Amino acid sequence: MKFLNRSLLILLALYGLVFALGDAYLVRLGAPSWALILFPVCSVGLQFLLGPRIIEWMLDIHWIEGGADLPAANWEFLQKVCAEQGIKIPRVGIIYSGTPNAFCFGHVPGNARLVVTKGLLDVLTPEEANAVLAHELGHIKHWDFVVMTVASLAPLLLYQIYIIADRIDNVRVVGYSAYLCYWVSQFIVLLLNRTRESWADHYSAQITGAPDTLSSALIKIAYGMVRAEGDYRESLQSGYDKDEKARVRREHRVAGALGVMGISSLRAGQSLALGVADPAQAAAVMRWDLVNPWARLYQLNSTHPLTAMRVRDLNRDAEAMHQTVRYPLPEGEPVRWGLFPLEVFLWGVPVICLFVLGASWLEPRWLTFLHIDLSSKGQATLLMFTGVAWMLRTLFRYHGEFQDATVGRLIEDVEVSQMRPRAVKIRGEIVGKGVPGFFWSSDLVLRDASGIIFILYRQTIPLMRYFFAIKGENFIGEEVEIDGWFRRGLAPYVEMSKLTEKDGTTHRAYSRWVQQALAVLAVVAGWMWLRGL
Repeated sequence: MKFLNRSLLILLALYGLVFALGDAYLVRLGAPSWALILFPVCSVGLQFLLGPRIIEWMLDIHWIEGGADLPAANWEFLQKVCAEQGIKIPRVGIIYSGTPNAFCFGHVPGNARLVVTKGLLDVLTPEEANAVLAHELGHIKHWDFVVMTVASLAPLLLYQIYIIADRIDNVRVVGYSAYLCYWVSQFIVLLLNRTRESWADHYSAQITGAPDTLSSALIKIAYGMVRAEGDYRESLQSGYDKDEKARVRREHRVAGALGVMGISSLRAGQSLALGVADPAQAAAVMRWDLVNPWARLYQLNSTHPLTAMRVRDLNRDAEAMHQTVRYPLPEGEPVRWGLFPLEVFLWGVPVICLFVLGASWLEPRWLTFLHIDLSSKGQATLLMFTGVAWMLRTLFRYHGEFQDATVGRLIEDVEVSQMRPRAVKIRGEIVGKGVPGFFWSSDLVLRDASGIIFILYRQTIPLMRYFFAIKGENFIGEEVEIDGWFRRGLAPYVEMSKLTEKDGTTHRAYSRWVQQALAVLAVVAGWMWLRGL
């Protein structure tokens, strides 16, 4: 209960919520323009001052003195680097969480704190842990606390300009431009954050003189975070009592906070859940992230670069030092744009149409703000267009004859995406249910002689999965044949069409047929609506 109360207080104190409520109040009071500009400046300043205290309050950090509880090799390394680089030794803390991660925070280098998790010390070698410590010292050396605080002010100022300009009729176009820039600036801030992470990686490579050590650490951390997520989801389905489940949820919330602040995030390294045990396979998994344009799209909304891109940069550092690269990745291979524009169009148009249609029914003020006026005839036409667009989307995403394939060959395929599948037939043993864990929680893991891959066996439509699901536990340890569509999101997986057991029993998924039926229903409903007008 104490943790819950504290969490609720923290949620109420979160900077974004405080700013939104305060800003709405100022606007309602008709505050002058100078007050609306001064408010975000004061808010960011307050966040900067109170942020470290809030982090200490939110996380159960055990502060250590004189290197106690930290392996001697790591403490000696920390002291040595700080002395050589002219950095004050940061206050060091440990979080007793199984999720491997590390982060630093503070106001300026002189009062920085550096925190590692017990999970990180457990899974990394002393040399890999030193590389992670050097990365965090890079953030301290580069004053990243201050840089990112200043950067976070820009989107808020742009939003305030939009609020001010919207009050004045003849400059509303400036307001709309500011609003557009506000959204773009959010992605620019994320880009800056990813850039600072890359600089910290380079700093670690220079300090340790062993870039591959940080590469190895990043891959192990990515794998460990994905596995911890899988263990969390698995535990919620187990027979734990109420207190044990509450403990697991607490640790998961801590892991989520670490993913935002730490050296890596769950989103940035999900694909590596398949290849960590084998450097060659890990490199094969990461190659897609480097040459497929969808990876760039996924990365736009991430605080951290994709692990593959970080490893590639570290490889360049290793080559500059005339060292052997442990995780060889392609250099100079161009991004394969191919049908990417068409894929994005078919992926986005039906969703945008549904959003506009829903807004016209539920929240028409959004459309009024954009000067869009949909008549009843326009809504009916848009419903029909949405249905047709979704049919085309489904036909594009589910096509081809199922061809024999192996996991090893699939992982090396850099052409596939969420929208552009490969129809495959693979055979192997089901070795687990979502372990080491992926964000499609109820998946299976299939292993053949060439590797392992996730099988998405539940429906892609949320409500339908409750009606057409199969029990994955029944297949663990069995040899099966899977017909399905191989895809790549943040990790490679096969979306199942049919599962055939050894005795010939088959189990089917109906996602594409349900999607087509709903699309046809939308077209028919729109046509009847038009006829009735």
